[in-house]
Amino acid sequence: MPDFNLKNPAVLAYHQDSLRFWLNRGLAGYRLDAVPHMIENDAVRWNDQPESRRLTKELQDLIKSYPSRHVVCEATAEPQAYGDPQVCGGAFAFGYVQHFVAAALGKAESVRTLAEFYRDASPTMATFVSNHDIFAGRRLWDQVDGDMAAYRMAAAGYLLQPGTPFIYYGEEVGMAGVPGLPGDQPLRTPMSWSAEKRTAGFTTGTPFRPLSPNAATHNAAAALADKASIRAYYKAMLALRNSRPSIARGSFEHSFADGLVMGYQRRLGTERTLVTFNYGLLPATATATGLPAGARLSAAHPKAAKSVLADRLGVARIKMPPQSVMVFRVSRAGG
Repeated sequence: MPDFNLKNPAVLAYHQDSLRFWLNRGLAGYRLDAVPHMIENDAVRWNDQPESRRLTKELQDLIKSYPSRHVVCEATAEPQAYGDPQVCGGAFAFGYVQHFVAAALGKAESVRTLAEFYRDASPTMATFVSNHDIFAGRRLWDQVDGDMAAYRMAAAGYLLQPGTPFIYYGEEVGMAGVPGLPGDQPLRTPMSWSAEKRTAGFTTGTPFRPLSPNAATHNAAAALADKASIRAYYKAMLALRNSRPSIARGSFEHSFADGLVMGYQRRLGTERTLVTFNYGLLPATATATGLPAGARLSAAHPKAAKSVLADRLGVARIKMPPQSVMVFRVSRAGG
């Protein structure tokens, strides 16, 4: 890829004009790649220079001068710094996102990290469980070794927290990576559209790379036909996010972790939602505090779960099955 000298005003103006071209055509989402490397002063001062942060803010301002535009930055070393509204306004949460999978695999220290991160982190951070770069991790299917319960727990972890979730193509149907390929290629293989043996429905010609090894069973056509598929689970989590403004845009409050059990509240205006996780292989009780005295917790997921009442101190105890997620609408006593 060309390495442009963005300290040259003419070069920068060229790129700003390119941005305006796409902005004027209505393109709504922009990823600014490797932003700490935009300005390289010399062989020593080349990474994350102050000039790079200032330039990132200029580009953010240009993009957001158009209505309904979104910017996300890739900054692997200091992602939270670039998530600051005065820099990029949103950045991929490298160094944090691996805990969604680690917690789903039963690591208590990662459960604790999930309960703590958004106490301080900007809610504009971007979350994911896999992407196109191998340094960020293998495909989710491979990270959990095909364990469907862990797969769902990892997905719910980032879809119900603050931040902007990014779902990598094929993740929603359980695509596996292709072993034995170099570099990032295991992650960048043809989409599994169907169980067709030669092409997985990707093309009428010859696929550009080998197919996902589980394409015969985990593909879009099969997922559409199965009400219990991974795709159906993702849709359920996204429906919660989209129907509950407190999940989509609310604060992150009263978070707790107790071994492999975790929970937190999301609040926006008068709407409050309680989310609890049991990452363990045994039934457990989640003890949530900070609720309104005597509050009623009505199940939003799973809908068949029983309602729970908080006591007069605002404490609720929720019995949870193994490897489960429970989401409750919180209403005040008598409400």
